[in-house]
Amino acid sequence: MLEIRSADPSHLQRIAEVFGRAFVTEPMMTWPLGGGSDDLEERCTRAYALYLAPLLDTGLVWETTDGHGALVLVPPDRTDVWDDAVAHVDDSTTHDVTDDGGLRHERFWDWVASKIPPEPLWHLDSVAVEPGWQGRGIGSALVEFGLEQARASNNAVILETGTPRNVTLYERLGFHVVEEADPPAGGPHVWFMRRDP
Repeated sequence: MLEIRSADPSHLQRIAEVFGRAFVTEPMMTWPLGGGSDDLEERCTRAYALYLAPLLDTGLVWETTDGHGALVLVPPDRTDVWDDAVAHVDDSTTHDVTDDGGLRHERFWDWVASKIPPEPLWHLDSVAVEPGWQGRGIGSALVEFGLEQARASNNAVILETGTPRNVTLYERLGFHVVEEADPPAGGPHVWFMRRDP
C-alpha cells in the first residue's frame, strides 16, 4: 500500500528532482523557463528546489514514502503561505533558471493567478511522479489523498494543467473543465479544472 506523508525538509533535493523529471514535458513549466535547451531538466529541477524550499516546513508538500511521487496541496486557509513562496521565487530567483531573466515566467504565472476565483478553495498545485513509475496509480493516489484532505472542509478543489492527457485523468477523478484559455502574451494552452464538494 502506498503511504503518503508530510514532506521531510531534508528531502528537498530528491523531491525537486521528482518534480523536475516529471514536469520537464509539462508546457506550463517548460514554456515559462524557456524550453528547447539541453539543460531544461536541470533548470526545471532547480526551479522546483527554489519553489519548494520555503514550503517544506509549512505542511503544503507531501511525498510518497517510496520517494517516487510528491504533491503540493494548498488549503484555503494557507494561501498566504503559498503566495509568499511564489513571490519569493518570482522576486529573487527566476532569472537564474529562465532564459529571459524571468519575464515570461512572471507574466505567465500572473495570468494563471488571475484566473483563480477569489472564493475559499483548495488548490492542487502540483502532482509529480517519477517518469519510470508513472502509470502505476501513484499520481491518482496523490490526487485522492488531496481530495480526502479537502473533503472535510466542504470546499471545492481547483487545478490547472497544460497537458491534454491530464485533462482526462483529472476528469476520471471527478474534476471538470471550467475554462480553457491561451495566455495573452503567448504560451501554452491551459485547462482550469474544478472538483466541487
